[in-house]
Amino acid sequence: MGKWIQSLLYFMLRRLLHRRYQVEVKGLEKLEGLEGPILVWPNHPAYIDPPTVLSHLRFGKSLRPLVFTDTYRSPLFYPIMKIIDAYEVPNLKSHSRDAHAKTTELIEKVAEELKQGQNFLIYPSGRLQRQGYEVVGGARIAYELLERVDNVNVVLVRTRGLWGSRFGCAREGDVPALGKNALAAAWWIIAGLVFFLPKRKVTLEVVPVDRTSLPMKSKSALNRHLEAFYNADGGEEAKFVPYSYLFGPRDFDFDAVKKKSDVDVSELSPELVAEVYGILEQRLDRTLDDNEKEPGTTLDLIGLDSLERMDLALELERHFGFRSDHVPATVGELCVLAAGQASSDEKPLEVPEHWDDARPADSDHPEVLAETIAEAFVRRALKSADSPAVADPLSGCLSYRKLLIGATLLAKRVAKLDGKAVGVMLPASVAADTVLLASAIAGKLPVMLNWTTGPAGLQHAADKLEIKYVITSKRFMDRLGVEMDGVEMFYLEDTREDISTFEKLKALVATYIAPGSFLRNLPKPGVDDPAVVLFTSGSESLPKAVPLSHKNLIANMRGGIDHMNFRSDDTLLGFLPPFHSFGLTATALMPILAGIRVVHHADPTDARMLARVIAAYKPTLMFATPTFLQYIVSSSEPGELESLRLVLVGAEKCPPALYQRTMEILPKLDLLEGYGITECSPVVSGNRPGHNRPGTIGQSINCVDTLVVHPETHKPLPQGEAGLLLIRGDSVFNGYYKHDKPQPFLEVNGHQWYNSGDLVSKDEEGFIEFRGRMKRFLKIGGEMVSLPALEAPLAEKFPADEEGPKVAVEGIEQDGGRCIVLFTIEEVTLREANDCLKAAGFQGIMRLDEVRKVEAIPVLGTGKTNYRQLRTWIQEGNEVTSES
Repeated sequence: MGKWIQSLLYFMLRRLLHRRYQVEVKGLEKLEGLEGPILVWPNHPAYIDPPTVLSHLRFGKSLRPLVFTDTYRSPLFYPIMKIIDAYEVPNLKSHSRDAHAKTTELIEKVAEELKQGQNFLIYPSGRLQRQGYEVVGGARIAYELLERVDNVNVVLVRTRGLWGSRFGCAREGDVPALGKNALAAAWWIIAGLVFFLPKRKVTLEVVPVDRTSLPMKSKSALNRHLEAFYNADGGEEAKFVPYSYLFGPRDFDFDAVKKKSDVDVSELSPELVAEVYGILEQRLDRTLDDNEKEPGTTLDLIGLDSLERMDLALELERHFGFRSDHVPATVGELCVLAAGQASSDEKPLEVPEHWDDARPADSDHPEVLAETIAEAFVRRALKSADSPAVADPLSGCLSYRKLLIGATLLAKRVAKLDGKAVGVMLPASVAADTVLLASAIAGKLPVMLNWTTGPAGLQHAADKLEIKYVITSKRFMDRLGVEMDGVEMFYLEDTREDISTFEKLKALVATYIAPGSFLRNLPKPGVDDPAVVLFTSGSESLPKAVPLSHKNLIANMRGGIDHMNFRSDDTLLGFLPPFHSFGLTATALMPILAGIRVVHHADPTDARMLARVIAAYKPTLMFATPTFLQYIVSSSEPGELESLRLVLVGAEKCPPALYQRTMEILPKLDLLEGYGITECSPVVSGNRPGHNRPGTIGQSINCVDTLVVHPETHKPLPQGEAGLLLIRGDSVFNGYYKHDKPQPFLEVNGHQWYNSGDLVSKDEEGFIEFRGRMKRFLKIGGEMVSLPALEAPLAEKFPADEEGPKVAVEGIEQDGGRCIVLFTIEEVTLREANDCLKAAGFQGIMRLDEVRKVEAIPVLGTGKTNYRQLRTWIQEGNEVTSES
């Protein structure tokens, strides 16, 4: 029955195609008596050629086509896909480890079915032609199938006449919209029932080949052989065939179709571009010539297929810490990804329903309503039940009522997990907010895991807190691809399936008729009990665990709200990850508990998308690092950022050039600089509207006291004199968890103070000016980079001898970005040095920017490395050679 329906479909398809196409098949007689299994390999000039080939070539067994997911799952084509028994292929334009694994598995399954006699239609290039000739490039599927199956017959098909069709790339210079063009073509076919349509002449030249005659020395050899066949006549010129003899356009200027412009890498760091070339050469196991280094060079032309391009993109993400939703197709796009400037898909953003709902007229000043996290949330949710609370592109807009229901139902599942501490590994999102609140309601201690520290940092965190479960999502973990020993993943997707409609309805009803039950069922922690654990990197190699109590967090939130004079009608953009102390307190907990709506975007490096989110959701507040703000300002279009009234930057110094540039495009904006430390929950000081002194980090918030003391004697210093910053107050933590080294506190004037390790001065009005750091770490994009941690694996590989150290790592922060340099007496390239760090578990921002060969590492009289001299060399640009 199925075969009969398929035959009927192909008969109807031939009749429809005949309305527009005059198809001639050459060599059809050569297929007579050909036994399976059969691989049909055509070139791919247009989307219309698969149905043309399928409906005109018939074999004893059906021909199964491989079809990308986007087309396979399209409502317009899905019923047809089922009838023709198409094989679904993951779309590798969006990369993930799951898609990679499925594609590898697909090749194995196709090979097995070939061995069982099944016939397949497969396009060796794996994509539409971008020009009038076929490029198989580095595609692997043809070669790998022949490697796996010995007794397969191969039929090559050279298609001519479709280059210039609306279903190909000739008209737009890019892949056409299949659905839109299919509907347009259908309209013309219907019109053709009344008017005669001019026909496009199409030729299919069919050539069976002996499998043993194909060059199988390498993938490249086979692909060049296929290209020689497809392009034997030199390719073809684009041809326009009108849709009517009576009206419509008579010709088309294909020469006017501009190729998509190459990526401009001239503004990127030459060292970064060279490092990308190095990674690419390592992947190819050969050097690139000058032509291949051109930004417009496509990766398939230099030998990388879709899976290899995906692997390479994921490696660059891990190495440089930036990501993109699309797999780079050219050398230039690789460089842009590495620089964190990959553009987002420019589809219009739709604001979810109810996001713009007005606040109740009696909305009060933002306020945290209780002394512990869970109680403060429930009281806020009951008070503001139907007001918008949080939103993101995946979850839409949730009211406080919906957020309360979701957190409560999730808390029931979280409460059943073994152990007091649960790991949380999620980006800024409604999901992360819900998990945080659910953990508090369940009486668990959420431990915010920083995935950018790499496998070593994550394992250290899990071991220190004895974490048995990590709450995350399959989609996110598929992206990260990290593993931790002895830890089980608790996936939110599985939990959603586990919650019944009745359970949801019961919770919904309770919010109306028994709201007090939500308060009565809460745990009763003490205000000094830990509410969350974050990790921070100092001068030691491994991150330190920072437990923050309910009192710490709520005091900091209240102090920040009063200091900045936030309003109940404000809207906040939150994109800093919740493992970031500012991301946790300021962009997740504070707005939710205080009644300020917040919209999240998960990727802080996706600057173009962040600008578009601002344009769509109209936030008035944004908290960022200067690095991220610079990305957003540079990526924005005129008018997109105008809703912002206040932007607070911290975690690194705000360059004057950034301040000036931002104020030029947003003259009404309050751009304020602040200062915070994870151990202080985190905000310590900040400039504020009406009290802004650019170049300073503002005045202390009201929940902390600050003191400037001499770095060595610890005696208080006069106003204006630079010294060590000490901090005390309700938002300061009580000490690192399971820390076998001295805690960071000093006794001064009868009080215990937190030693920030930073040098500042304070004037008579209390404005604090940051002067420098005493510890050997840098802050990059708001994240701390430990220089000793980077040096350790390199020192282990190149240990010191009687003549002194062989390696040393030093770095500086500068307006143009960071510069972390490996100084060494050994012959080491930048790629080799970063590979060593990668093997030790470092990735993302934890990398070197430069390697300098020196005659000797400078040392002090004690024999210790003279890092001050190294910093001077970096700052002065000394004449030692640089190697990358």
